[in-house]
Amino acid sequence: ILGAIGIGYVIYWDYMRQNNREFRKKLKRDRKKAEKLRQAAAEVAKDRITAFIKKAVDEVSKESFPTDVAAKEKYFMDQVSNGETLLAEGKEHHLDAALCFYKALKVYPNPVELIMIYQKTVPEAVVNVIYEMMSFEVKKNKAEYFENFPPKDMNVRVGDISESSPMGDIRRGLFATKDFWPGDVIFDEQPIASALDPDLETGDYCSYCLKELSGDPISDDTDLFEAVYCSKTCHEKAMSEYATLLFTNRDKNDAESKESQLVHLVKSGNVKYPLMIARFLAKMVHEETQKVITGEEEEYSTWDHIERLRFLNVPTNDKEINEIKLLRELFAAKVPGMEEFISEERYLMLKGKLMYNSFGVSTTREIRKGRENSKEMVRTSESSVIGAGFYRVASYMVHSCDPNIMIKFPNRNHVISIVATKQIKAGEELRTSYINVGHRNLESRRNELDSKWRIRCTCSKCLSEESTTEQSSTEKN
Repeated sequence: ILGAIGIGYVIYWDYMRQNNREFRKKLKRDRKKAEKLRQAAAEVAKDRITAFIKKAVDEVSKESFPTDVAAKEKYFMDQVSNGETLLAEGKEHHLDAALCFYKALKVYPNPVELIMIYQKTVPEAVVNVIYEMMSFEVKKNKAEYFENFPPKDMNVRVGDISESSPMGDIRRGLFATKDFWPGDVIFDEQPIASALDPDLETGDYCSYCLKELSGDPISDDTDLFEAVYCSKTCHEKAMSEYATLLFTNRDKNDAESKESQLVHLVKSGNVKYPLMIARFLAKMVHEETQKVITGEEEEYSTWDHIERLRFLNVPTNDKEINEIKLLRELFAAKVPGMEEFISEERYLMLKGKLMYNSFGVSTTREIRKGRENSKEMVRTSESSVIGAGFYRVASYMVHSCDPNIMIKFPNRNHVISIVATKQIKAGEELRTSYINVGHRNLESRRNELDSKWRIRCTCSKCLSEESTTEQSSTEKN
């Protein structure tokens, strides 16, 4: 009887669907209503998850995590155990479980490895929430970055520039936060990475701070690069930050070793940017190692600082491919995981950032009669350049053929000093010259700026000369 009733209802429902127009309309309205209810429920669930993630990440950012190894291990085990317990209690506890697993990530020495473990052992929905927490944290840090950096005592801030960029990206500049008079030092800054022009290595300058040597140089027999240093401090810093990793090998006579090949690449080609990239990467490894040893972590890593800087698009050619291959093989043998980190895209971007933002480190001393500056591009208006420095804050200064600051190296090393050449009001942008302006005409300056930095200068000096040239052309016609 029940079967007959069921079959009869199906026949009746199908008959009404095919022959009754009002019935079809009602079915359509019911479907739309059900879909709206489903979408509304999904939106409510999504909003609930978003609100939970925002609150959770904010709370975690304020939490103090353990620093010593034993305390970290206990904290990690407690969070994982709590997460597994919450998972077993059902789906309604999945968000709280995700928070526990997310906290465990904060103290685990290799987060990527732990994420891979989560993917195999934790429900997909919970892993997705962990991903969203990580993504939200990255966005939150990016949004807050320029509120905390540069430090207030540097007397400057980074701000967006309203002018449109030829590259279509966001242009940022450096603005004074107080008034300055001509001759005032606005700020001094240590570089992220620096290097001498390779033809000056093992000579009259310190390989670490680029300072002119005044006494007996300090060297290291284990260093294949054969660098010399001005002091014990520079020697120790260089060896701990990058030289031990990059240029020490058990067999100094092995010309085929990756360390020897890097030395040959830099010195025979007289190219400093591959060396600066290698030092930068080694310094990142050093920072991560120090975090594990001390348990202390900076608010922003070196990579956080540079990822916001503009860069040139460096084309892929045999030269770059060989550089990438060499660095990947060198780091792969010493630092697990770095081979994957040094991808072609990341290397070219890093090289483009160095090329676009590095300043030439100059000296007042006559370097060597007849010596020309390196052909590698740097921001400088000086004729005597001994190397390059890559800086977190100074890199944001834009070019102008009519600058209001000058670049100095008062300690005759790689510490850059930004000095006002005109009165600068609080809120006014700092402008430096990337080139030697001298008595060069508009066309000559613009050609160099365009060929090196893809810049078309529209400073007051250039616009005035452009207007004068156009007026003269009109009068001739």
